[in-house]
Amino acid sequence: MDLAESDAVQELGKKLRPRERQFVREYLQDLNGTAAAIRTGYSEKSAASQASRLLRRPEIRAYRDALLQEQFEAIGVTRHSLAAEVWEVYRRCTEKKPVLEWDSTQREWVPSGVWQFDSKGALRALEMLSRMLPGLGQEDGADSYEDLLGGQ
Repeated sequence: MDLAESDAVQELGKKLRPRERQFVREYLQDLNGTAAAIRTGYSEKSAASQASRLLRRPEIRAYRDALLQEQFEAIGVTRHSLAAEVWEVYRRCTEKKPVLEWDSTQREWVPSGVWQFDSKGALRALEMLSRMLPGLGQEDGADSYEDLLGGQ
């Protein structure tokens, strides 16, 4: 972690005990709460419950989010750049790909005439976009997905 934390991050950190601040820094290494708790000095036996307890606390989450925001700013990651990357994943998931089948006479894989795409990945990308960009698509006037689907 960069030693030059902003004043806002330092203020949030002052609300925490040193061990809690260390836990958050360790957590940001691999986003594994149990491992972070162990590295911070909690016993292996209680690490999972300690991590869960710590990560539920609003002041811990605020400090974690502020540190993440600083890290993102340092490498130039913005909400827009993340949304663009998720959109690219969506685009790739919706590209149709031929389903291949084995042709024993030709002894090779040949197109079956059927096409497929990654619907699960596409829907997951759209879900991520909707969380990243709240209000996206609200200009259609529907109050909920049920209203939107009911109008069809």
